[in-house]
Amino acid sequence: MTPIRATLRPLDLAQHLFEVELALPAEAVAEGAVAALPAWTPGSYLVRDYARFVDRVRGEDATGREEPLEKLDKQRWRIPPAKRGLTLRYRVYGNDLTVRTNHLDASHAQIIPAATFLYLEGQLARPIEVRFQGFPKAWKVATALPEGTAGYLAKDFDTLVDSPFELGTFRARKFTAGGTTFELVFTGEHNGDEDRMAEATRKIVASAGAIFGGFPFKRYVFFLTFTPRVRGGLEHRDCTSLIADSHGFDRPEGYYGLYQLIAHEFFHAWNVKRLHDPALGPFDYSRENPTRMLWFHEGLTSYMEHVIVLRAGVVPWSHTAKELAKCWSEQVQRPGRLEQSLEEASWDAWIRFYKQHEFSPNSSISYYDKGEMVAWLMDAAIREGSRGKAGLPDLFALLWARHGERGLTDADVRRAYRELSGRNPALFWNAYISGRVELDGASLVRAFGLRMEARAPWEALSPEDQKDPQLLRRTRAWTGLVLGPGPSATVQNVIPGSPAATAGLSFGMEILAVDGWRTATPGEAQRLLSAPGPGGRVRVLAADRGRILEVEVPVAESPERTHRLVTETRANAAQRATFAAAYGQPFPRAAARRGRATA
Repeated sequence: MTPIRATLRPLDLAQHLFEVELALPAEAVAEGAVAALPAWTPGSYLVRDYARFVDRVRGEDATGREEPLEKLDKQRWRIPPAKRGLTLRYRVYGNDLTVRTNHLDASHAQIIPAATFLYLEGQLARPIEVRFQGFPKAWKVATALPEGTAGYLAKDFDTLVDSPFELGTFRARKFTAGGTTFELVFTGEHNGDEDRMAEATRKIVASAGAIFGGFPFKRYVFFLTFTPRVRGGLEHRDCTSLIADSHGFDRPEGYYGLYQLIAHEFFHAWNVKRLHDPALGPFDYSRENPTRMLWFHEGLTSYMEHVIVLRAGVVPWSHTAKELAKCWSEQVQRPGRLEQSLEEASWDAWIRFYKQHEFSPNSSISYYDKGEMVAWLMDAAIREGSRGKAGLPDLFALLWARHGERGLTDADVRRAYRELSGRNPALFWNAYISGRVELDGASLVRAFGLRMEARAPWEALSPEDQKDPQLLRRTRAWTGLVLGPGPSATVQNVIPGSPAATAGLSFGMEILAVDGWRTATPGEAQRLLSAPGPGGRVRVLAADRGRILEVEVPVAESPERTHRLVTETRANAAQRATFAAAYGQPFPRAAARRGRATA
């Protein structure tokens, strides 16, 4: 099959503009065709309408004469019959530095194929050759695609979409593990140590590969881009795009966060890029591709990132314990946990998770975060049921050996769970995956000797501060009003059923005064709201779209809790051995217990 030949040229780097030329072979357009631009990119489940960045679309025949194109909708153009082939040219704007969008300027160019290349409908199997012309001579090109004599060759459009490009004067590192070559491409300035990052990546790769008995590729590329106050990642079959904060490496936690991100996206090389729900490939790039299994592909990966970095020895258990406890605290108190299941959150990701509004915390969950906690409980259930012989990594190993790249269904996951745990999967699924049962940490105690310790806000006060009756009273107070981070006291959320909700306060209102005192900042508002303590009442003056209202708000005792992950002081040998087998580290020393423990 004759390939499409794509050429990219800069038009104005300062203005973030480049041109794409597609030479369409005669066999592809002899009878006419429809060219389309993807509306989304795999791994990021949101219709992004990339066509809004594309203009000046035109066609030329073999003699250079312009051929009129009919635009059919927001992202499709009809190509007239062209017996001798046709050339398409169009302009692309790229000024959004994320892992999902194009960005180019005088320092580099990041090309995201889904946002760049038109495809011919019904011809996704046609190969594409990509080359670059006119970019600065000092620039290099990095991509997971193989380089041929005529450019970088993608065997089909799906492969092209899974192969971003980085152009510029990046720094490159390389190492080999298990017969596979791994490359690291560093772009952007930062305050970190690239040798340290590369060595940690080598250990992470080995840790993940050990779960599956090797790697399903001979070459893999990590794209690491650094820019202030941004973090993200996007998985691909043979590479991954990562963005981290340029200034985040002045403390160990900055490295730990990067290592978790690397482990997460690398694990996706198996879970979702190869071992996946059939709904997630081959893709329909024109519309949403919903699946009920994002809890498996993303949530379980979010847990496995911890397992991988712990086994690799690049993140200490103390950091992981804080991360797990923080996530647990958020999930057991998010109002939406009672409204949406993991399966529902997965299916509606396109319209709810990626398009959140003010009420979202009260009506929905994250299949990443809730899925991570459920994965932890699944790991515990398998280890408890197998008496320590198996865990979640073994579930993935079994699924990989059994299904590989042939597609994976929910029934397949249930079957593997039953085999490893010896338990009826319906009980677990009905509670945590298709159901909305509260998270129960009892299995964490039984399997790992780990317990979630819950503390009320006032229990976190120092013994000296607890002697202050006014401070203790304010700390116990709660109205259910969540104020935004901005300079003014603006309502970001109102917890359903809370005193603030009962009083009629709502999203977007500005708290002007409490009990006659002006509240110019969120901190001032919260201090005055809590002043009476539980059982008291406050008069709140608020502005709602220009109108002023005054309401009385009762003050209740705070139901909020923070959690700390602690080890059982009487953990037995089996629990200690299970912990070590799961995380590749010795059972941690028990810390001093405080506050109230919850199962």
